[in-house]
Amino acid sequence: MTASSSKSSSSQQVTAALSALREEIDEIDNALLSLLAKRQGLSRQIATKKALGSNVFRPDREMSLLRNLIAAHEGIDPRLIMGLWRHIISASIAEQKPDYTIAHSEAGKALADSHGAGYMQCQLCDDVPSAIAALQNGTADCVILTDDELASHSQHLVPDEIVVAASIGFLVQEGQQRGYILCREMPLPSGDDRLVLRHDDGSLSFPWMPADETNDKLDQLDGVIVGRYATPVTIS
Repeated sequence: MTASSSKSSSSQQVTAALSALREEIDEIDNALLSLLAKRQGLSRQIATKKALGSNVFRPDREMSLLRNLIAAHEGIDPRLIMGLWRHIISASIAEQKPDYTIAHSEAGKALADSHGAGYMQCQLCDDVPSAIAALQNGTADCVILTDDELASHSQHLVPDEIVVAASIGFLVQEGQQRGYILCREMPLPSGDDRLVLRHDDGSLSFPWMPADETNDKLDQLDGVIVGRYATPVTIS
């Protein structure tokens, strides 16, 4: 066999091996889509069983899911898991409530777009008070604020009316913009939460609260509880 024919044979073997690998990837992609379709179908079933007006945004459930997935698949970059599941979760919320709307100011636009992942409606408001008013009057389901906006508008946080329900810092790289989601309902505990306390001077603090903390100890806190959110998964 000549050097030329040997090289040609080797090239054909590489091509055949690559074709086989690509076919296997195609099979996996189709399997993934089949499972995704099944998941979306389950979301539709959940929507039909929920009472009219039930909350479709469950930040405690989202973070518990993400924590478990990342812990169970240490060989996969957590950014990939979080990016994929942001799309999956947002699509599921849209399945249950197609008109789910996020109100935000210009400063929070990037955070709102990232959280909505193209499935939720994003309502640009003139300023933070306008965005919060949209939540209060029911034209928006939540409000997304940047860290600075939250600190500057703490007076709008009122227990049982407008509360901090989630941190979306786990969606961005370390050092990038952080944000918070305001809702009308306090989320359920996730087992690893931070409280949002508003103090007499209007400042906010975010103490960690163990899952077994009692209501008696909560009453002793120096400030009004105006939110609770699942501690984010930290990525570098």
